[in-house]
Amino acid sequence: MKRIFVTIGIVISLLAFAPKNKLVGRWETKPSPKGNVTGVVFNKDHTYEGYVNKKPFVSGTYSLARNTITIEETGCNGVKAVYKLIFFSHSDSLRFEAISDSCTERKEGIQRTVLGRVK
Repeated sequence: MKRIFVTIGIVISLLAFAPKNKLVGRWETKPSPKGNVTGVVFNKDHTYEGYVNKKPFVSGTYSLARNTITIEETGCNGVKAVYKLIFFSHSDSLRFEAISDSCTERKEGIQRTVLGRVK
C-alpha cells in the first residue's frame, strides 16, 4: 500500500511540473546559406507571430489537440491548416507534417522547416 502512495505521489509531482503547452516560446531555424533566420513565437494566449530576420511576416491563432496544431493566419486568405507536430531532441526541436492544408505556399514552406527552441 505504501508503494502505491509513493508511486501516486511521484506521478502527481511529475505532472505538476510538466509544461501544459510545450509549444509556447520562441522557435527559430538555423541560418540559411544566405544568413536568413526564420522563426515563430507561440504565445500562451494561442496567438503566434512568424518572422524572418526579426521582421514579422505573418501572425495568427492556433489551437492544440495532443500532437496536432490547427492554425489560422493573416496569409493564405485565412484558410485554416492542420499539422502534426513532431518534437524531437528532448522536445527542443520541432518539425511539421501536413494533415490538411490547401495553401500550397504555406504547406511547402512549413513542411521543410525545422525549428529549434530558443532558450
